[in-house]
Amino acid sequence: MYHSIMTGQPANSRAKQWLVWLCTCTAALGLGGSAWLIATDGVGVLGVNNAIPWGWDIVSFVFWIGLGHAGTLISAILLLSRQKWRGAIARHAELLTLCAIITASVFPLVHVGRAWMLWQLSPLPVASGVWPNLASALLWDAIAIGSYFVLSLLFWLIGMRGEQADMRPLQPTWGKICMGLATVLTVLVVTVHSVVGCDFAVIFRWHGAGIPPYFVCGALLSGMAAVQLIELSLKQARSSTGAGCREKLSRLTLLFSQAMGLFYMAELWQEPHLLGWEYTIILILNVLLPGVYWHPAARQKGSIICAISMGILAGMWWERIFIIICRSEWYTGALYSPSWVDIAMLIGGISLFLALFLSISAHMPREQVDPAEAAQEPSSLRTGRIAALGGGCGAAILLLWYSLTQWADTAGELSRRPLAYPYILPPLLVCTLLGAGLALSLCFFIRTRRCK
Repeated sequence: MYHSIMTGQPANSRAKQWLVWLCTCTAALGLGGSAWLIATDGVGVLGVNNAIPWGWDIVSFVFWIGLGHAGTLISAILLLSRQKWRGAIARHAELLTLCAIITASVFPLVHVGRAWMLWQLSPLPVASGVWPNLASALLWDAIAIGSYFVLSLLFWLIGMRGEQADMRPLQPTWGKICMGLATVLTVLVVTVHSVVGCDFAVIFRWHGAGIPPYFVCGALLSGMAAVQLIELSLKQARSSTGAGCREKLSRLTLLFSQAMGLFYMAELWQEPHLLGWEYTIILILNVLLPGVYWHPAARQKGSIICAISMGILAGMWWERIFIIICRSEWYTGALYSPSWVDIAMLIGGISLFLALFLSISAHMPREQVDPAEAAQEPSSLRTGRIAALGGGCGAAILLLWYSLTQWADTAGELSRRPLAYPYILPPLLVCTLLGAGLALSLCFFIRTRRCK
């Protein structure tokens, strides 16, 4: 025992440190070097062209955004349903969300080109001469993903802060605020990736009504596969919850896989010409391979779970290739071929995610106190009223911005009238949820300072 403690653990720690340094260097070379080439030589170093302006960088962006949804699924939806087994994986799932969003945000920043000029995109009419247009799906992305990241970060920090010893008198309040944030984030799980999916409904006119649930379900499937890989790497997960956590994760993965199968069937029913070798790969990796989980023994076997999870991640990445690139090729008749810069950015993105996750998770405590149980104790806090007040303020700020800016400059000159109401509904909903989440978080920090 003494020998294993004194020799085995430091060796394992050193190996992890070397892996973190390797991933960090690879990310710096892959993403940093690509960003420098794009800034100096232009986007022509990528595989994109005039007919197909979206390549592997946007594919990676959508993939990483979808991957981050698993954190909210585990930490928010399962918290609201009071699942006891979530504690073994919740904190790491929240970290998965944060690292995935950070990784995803790198790709559009690099694709812009001269990243040091990004300040000109800010709503400063003196500098840019225009105001952001709420009809733009890219603006929807910025608002939705930014709000999702901020609230996920607060949920993660508040969760760890509430478990500390000096917070015991405030744990009922902490539990209610966590439940309130979980409710807000649950709605954001659906909203954020629905907004991302609407980009493709706007651009391609492709299944405009069916894309939001299609993208949400696919994001949750890829996220659950990533969470299963994390669970396999945690030695404490099985010891704390037995086989329950692994069993439940496998069943949820199977559920989302079969739901994606229904979406694929509906799509092929409307467009049977899509069925080719590209679509066959998607069906095999995302539907048939996870079907192995119908066998009870497969839901506990670590090697089988690892193989299925890796297959799902590859399948969901290929699905994004199919949606973004293959459809563009069909619409335009052009061809796309990734360059070595695209490949370097793909490897750099994976390395960045691993470096962030491994370096932070090594110093992160696991969940010890269930917020759902703490919320059952009596407390004078009225989270519903606080969230409603914050949501109203968030909606009012966006509407004020809309009324003051959408008549101005380019946004007003295009149609000589303000935008119709449907175009402001996505950012309006997100800003309402952001205001509600920020109000709950502010209430927690105020109560914490008063307690001190």
